[in-house]
Amino acid sequence: MSVSIPNFSTMKALVVHRSDANVEALVSQLRRLNIFAICQWPPRNRDFAAVDMIFFDTDNGFDGMFGWSGSPPIPLIAMVGSETPGRLEWAIGQKPCAYMTKPVGSKGVFLALVTAFNAFEANAQREAAMLALEDRLRLRPIVVKIIFGLMKSLDIDDDAAFRILRNESMQRQMSIEECCSELAVSAAAQHKLILSQTPHGKIAQHPAKTR
Repeated sequence: MSVSIPNFSTMKALVVHRSDANVEALVSQLRRLNIFAICQWPPRNRDFAAVDMIFFDTDNGFDGMFGWSGSPPIPLIAMVGSETPGRLEWAIGQKPCAYMTKPVGSKGVFLALVTAFNAFEANAQREAAMLALEDRLRLRPIVVKIIFGLMKSLDIDDDAAFRILRNESMQRQMSIEECCSELAVSAAAQHKLILSQTPHGKIAQHPAKTR
């Protein structure tokens, strides 16, 4: 994946941290990047659709602080002060995309943002690829069933049946697995596909091909 430098101007950041010098330094840097900061402790609104990123305190954070399950819906940047095992374990469990150490100084926010947004995009792509693979594996028995059906109906070998499915999926502009999933729930669609492979739309007997 290529690294990109997002334009953070006009974005909104939620800062989940008690008001102190760290928050003041963070907000100052965010303003220089033209990022509007909303500071809350603890987070009062569980609808995070209005913000683009979250900076959060790992020293005083608690379970259920954000309210979502699974992966965060937006990039998280952890603000780390205490390096005790318990606090670090909790921080890592929130799945942040970048870290900042406290005390927060006059720089470091831009680097954290670039790191966080690129890591968030990489994580999203990786999760999407894993879901796609899981779907393909889940549908594999259906693909085999459709291939066997074509082999039996058209008296062809598995390579020829697979080529038919590949062409059909290309015409439908979908994966072979998705195509087979649709065919599996429609006997009419299967029959139409079989007829399209026979002369004059009639199922004829052909010598089986040998491998």
